[in-house]
Amino acid sequence: MKSSLILIALLLLAGVWLMSCDKHDYADDLQQIGSRVETLEQKVLEANNALETLGEIITVIQQQGFVTKVTQNADGTTAITFSTGKTFTLRSGRQGVDGRDGREATLKLSVAQDPNDGQWYWTLDGEWILTAGGQRMRAGASDGRNGQDGKSASEAGATVPQVRINVTTRHWEISADGGNTWQDTDVLADGKDGNNGANGQDGQDDLFESITIAADGKCITFILRDGRKFTVPIG
Repeated sequence: MKSSLILIALLLLAGVWLMSCDKHDYADDLQQIGSRVETLEQKVLEANNALETLGEIITVIQQQGFVTKVTQNADGTTAITFSTGKTFTLRSGRQGVDGRDGREATLKLSVAQDPNDGQWYWTLDGEWILTAGGQRMRAGASDGRNGQDGKSASEAGATVPQVRINVTTRHWEISADGGNTWQDTDVLADGKDGNNGANGQDGQDDLFESITIAADGKCITFILRDGRKFTVPIG
């Protein structure tokens, strides 16, 4: 009888121990998922901010405008104010968050100038981004000429693509109509599950490769991931 009670007690203790382990693992998994979701949300915010900034850079160049203020922040970001009155905070050259097996591809958004009309248009993977009506998305705005009197990209009616991450597919999606409709880019945002589930590094997820201020402080150069370079004077 005594041995049976001891056996039952041991089984109960084992059950409690297993339940404790399950609860611990479950809580840890939830914490990791929550942290990852928060990180992906931050990636989306930064990506959309970078797109707006690039649109503003094109506008400022077209308007012969300039940068009025540059602030290097302690967290590694750079706050840039343009002559249009808009201020953007950018982070360049940053590695993406950990992926499942590091097979995340870079979302290749950029701009290209049409040699026929001289206008800049948004591109994805080197191809023009088209609206539902088949029109190319123009980057920047040609209104104004002296910078101070010019309008910002948004005020001048320039279009900027928006991106988001589909929670089911984990793919980046892009909208060319202000978020009314979304297109799957087939590009993973946070790595793809591998056979062993090991964590790797995602690709670089920022639009800008580097942001450099000239030694004389007279201009700032933005280099995109695809190698395109834009230099704006500092006034």
